[in-house]
Amino acid sequence: MKELPEHARIAIVGSGFAGLGLGIRLRQAGVEDFVLLERAHEVGGTWRDNTYPGCQCDVPSSLYSFSFAPNPQWTRTFSHQPEIQDYLVECADRFGVRPHVRFGHEALQASWEAADRRWRIETSGGEMTADVLVSAVGGLSEPRLPDIPGIERFEGTLFHSAAWDHAHDLTDERVAVIGTGASSIQLIPRIQPHVGQMHVFQRTPAWVLPHSDRPVTAIERGLFRRIPGAQRLVRAVVYALRELLVLGLTVDRRIMKLPEMTGRRHLRSQVADPELRRKLMPRFTLGCKRILISNEYYPALTQPNVEVVTDAISEVRERSIVTADGRERPVDTIICGTGFHVTDMPVARRVRGRDGLTLDEVWQGSPQAYLGTTVAGFPNFFMLTGPNT
Repeated sequence: MKELPEHARIAIVGSGFAGLGLGIRLRQAGVEDFVLLERAHEVGGTWRDNTYPGCQCDVPSSLYSFSFAPNPQWTRTFSHQPEIQDYLVECADRFGVRPHVRFGHEALQASWEAADRRWRIETSGGEMTADVLVSAVGGLSEPRLPDIPGIERFEGTLFHSAAWDHAHDLTDERVAVIGTGASSIQLIPRIQPHVGQMHVFQRTPAWVLPHSDRPVTAIERGLFRRIPGAQRLVRAVVYALRELLVLGLTVDRRIMKLPEMTGRRHLRSQVADPELRRKLMPRFTLGCKRILISNEYYPALTQPNVEVVTDAISEVRERSIVTADGRERPVDTIICGTGFHVTDMPVARRVRGRDGLTLDEVWQGSPQAYLGTTVAGFPNFFMLTGPNT
């Protein structure tokens, strides 16, 4: 583990897409006096940490890369976690950012020192100062466990989807999956054939659209290698099509009618049971919550060893889950697909500005920043994934 410098011109917290991207751009601009503080022992951020079965990006591969580093070797139109992680590791090495990363150094506190006009940063591996502090911590960095009475006394196996226990064998177990968001709809179809019984606890059904994922052919990969402009063209087209959805959210809601019709048709074609369809039908306009894509999620929920539970969980006991209707379901393992601390990001409690207040205290529950990047009273502090970005 490399030693922490006493001082750096720029300190960047995090080495996922945001942190690596900034590090690469700094080097391209001739700036070498910077460090990336990384609590783990490899780069990658969320793609390093999330290794649950079926983990896959829901943004097309042609778009999900640095614009200056297209990857002609993607094997699928929507890449899986191992490929994305390999891409980030390769970028860190190819662009010479790795020597700037201090692994095993979690940023614990940062305070602005007005007299010296610099940031004092306390890490798990020591202290340093920096003229500029950049938070490249993504919204998916801190898993959120559900606040359910009794969950701490559960005697079975419990883990979050972002901290998957690969040593634990789910074969023939009674498994509870709490949450039906982006992670759960990917992992449920992967583990369903192996478990004995699965209880899927759903609070709000999501809009699920058909997935257009497919293998990228050898001919396509060869074309992208030989004619880089072809891949840039594909990227531009995909970008433009996805931006059109913004018009449906901000200009004319009628634009969302077509994808809503597609979602309803998708549900009807894959779920024959009218009662299950009723449970899975969203009751809000498409786009108000994250849009999900899957061809395997609905079929998995129709299997005889799966139950979709819409009653709220009232209590977790030593070996069971009790719902609001009083029913108790014995379970061996609880998997929490309950999201992350996004709006209450932990970094907000760790950065203290000019007046001695933390970001959390300044925001008072309503995060805001100029262009999502800077906050008054926090000199030379920048966020790459700040509020409303």
